[in-house]
Amino acid sequence: MRVVRARLSSVGAMLLLSVLLGACQSLDDVDNPGEGALSTGGEARYAELVRQRDARLAGLDSFQVEGGLGIWTDQESMSARMTWQQVADHLDLTLTGPLSMGTLRMRHDHGLAVLTRGNRRVASGPSADKVLQRGLSLDAPVPIGQLGSWIRGLPGNATSLERDAQGKLTSLRFIDRQGTRWQANFRRYSPWDDVDLPTLITASGGPYSVRLVLKNWQLAATTVVPETSESNNRLPIPGR
Repeated sequence: MRVVRARLSSVGAMLLLSVLLGACQSLDDVDNPGEGALSTGGEARYAELVRQRDARLAGLDSFQVEGGLGIWTDQESMSARMTWQQVADHLDLTLTGPLSMGTLRMRHDHGLAVLTRGNRRVASGPSADKVLQRGLSLDAPVPIGQLGSWIRGLPGNATSLERDAQGKLTSLRFIDRQGTRWQANFRRYSPWDDVDLPTLITASGGPYSVRLVLKNWQLAATTVVPETSESNNRLPIPGR
């Protein structure tokens, strides 16, 4: 009989342990809805965060930003002070001091990019990338056409990208029309008005490395498409 009681006690203990473990598991399931459910809900919230941020940035189509642009290879380097003015698809870019060439100004409007130094036309054509390439005597184009998106923190025509927990771009990859693979890294942001905007971007592609420092943002709430011609000085920035 003693043996029987021992066996029954062992069986009872095992049953009790099983019940307790089951109860604990049930409590865990209530407190933690599961990794899959949390992941699905978190992904949806994050996707909405990114959508709202990109929509806000895309709405900044009229702005001015100042800063510095550096371009270098293993053999040479150049740097310039930069003023980037944009109203919708109209671009007015001023570079001061590249390779002691004085002030270069490029306007891109209605599908035509024109680069001038003083009153003299240096280069023109439909591609801002190639026009600046000729004006700066570069061996390959730099993706100026993408910078209008990058300086606002937008991916442009990126083939892949990475973002931080707040939805801000941290890096992207882009392939230009010549097949050159570019990687851009968004190294620093600062708040301007109600949105964080890049203040330091580095990029590399082909033989070139690019460093873009951005400051003194002026944001416009509305879009004004000005009448432009080669005699215009600068595109007006609404609100100035």
